[in-house]
This record gives sequence, C-alpha cells and structure tokens, in this order.
Amino acid sequence: MPIDFSTPQGPQFSGEIPAAIPLALLTALRDLDTPEDPDDLVVAHEALNLRRRLGLSRVVLEQIRRYEAELDDVTADEVANLFTLVARRPDAAVIFEAAGRRMAREHMSTRGLARRLATRILPLPLRRWRAWRRAGRCARRLCPGAPVRVSPRSSEIEIEGALPTHATEGGSGCSLLAGLVIGILEGYRAGDGRIVHARCEARGDDLCAWRGETDEDASSQAGASGESDARD
Repeated sequence: MPIDFSTPQGPQFSGEIPAAIPLALLTALRDLDTPEDPDDLVVAHEALNLRRRLGLSRVVLEQIRRYEAELDDVTADEVANLFTLVARRPDAAVIFEAAGRRMAREHMSTRGLARRLATRILPLPLRRWRAWRRAGRCARRLCPGAPVRVSPRSSEIEIEGALPTHATEGGSGCSLLAGLVIGILEGYRAGDGRIVHARCEARGDDLCAWRGETDEDASSQAGASGESDARD
C-alpha cells in the first residue's frame, strides 16, 4: 500500500513516475537514518528514537520492499507525497541530494560495460554534452508534463513547475536535481565543478534552473566581483 498521510495533501500532480525514483529517495532516507554502530539499532525501536529515524520505520521499510518487488510506474501524486514527508526534516536537502546521486548511479549502471568504456575515451566537451543530455532525460521522468529545457552548451537545465520544487515547502526537493546532475557528470567523468541552483520557483523566480560551474567559472566571477568592488 502507498504511504498514507493524515495531513492534507499539497498540489496535485499528473502522470506517472518510475518506481526507481521513490525507491532511491526512501533508500537514501533509510541509509542516512541507519546508525554506524549496530548497537544503536536497539534503541531505534523506542518511540522517541523512531520519530528521529523515520528511515527505519516499518512503513518506510515496507515501501522499500514494495518498490523493489514491483519496479513499476507509480503516480506522480504518490511520489510528491514522499517528497512532502521527507521535506519536513531539517536535513531534507541532504537526503534529497543523496537520493539524486543514487538515482544517477543506478541509471548509469544500466548502460552496458562497452558503452561506459567508450564514453570515457571521448573528449571532455563531448562527455559533458552527453552527460547534460542524459540529465535532462532523467529530469523529464521525474517531472512528467513539466517543460524541461536542457542546454548542454551552457551546462544548464531549466524546469517550470518541477515536482521536487512544488511538493516541498521552501523547495528543499530541488537538491535532488542537483545531486542527480552531479552523479551523472561523475558517471561520465565530466564533473569538475559544482552545480548552482541559479533560479528557483520557491524563491519567487519564474522557473528553476541548475547550472554547472567549473573552478574557472568561479574564479572569473570572483575576479569580476573584485574589480567591481575596487571601482566602488
């Protein structure tokens, strides 16, 4: 059974999403809540500690088993409810980014060994181009029906009405897209910088935009800022 919430639901989302996506989110939640010391699991079943370790709750573990067994598409509303649940935690952004990286690793693992090896010998600009294209395809699966624009040349993805943004208060779910892009860039050996969430609907912008920023980009921006401060 899908996770049931006693609280009112947020915006309604249409379409279906691969079960691998909510599976990655709940698995990241479980892994984060699993203590390094196995002896700590004994107290995790006490009521107070259970609230602090949602990822070890019976409901979450049952959902993980369900997604692992079915691996079928689920409704976007069901996935949005999971995002809403995780977003209530103070460490939500960390969980979402970890889930995005996990999604990327699992997605990249589905590619054959020959294709993975062939990709690694491509020139870096071509690897980046392919990585951003693939990140865009993954984003479309996560945000069915939402306009997704990918610009590999400028290393940027734009999404209007992204599910991770609108299903989470404050847009903490946007970290999942950042983690996804980072993971895919790493898989293509094309990630040598950071992912900047340049625009966000949760901050009042007209859309969400994630942009790749290399060390050279950061240095040039810092230099430009320094020149501006000097003139002022």
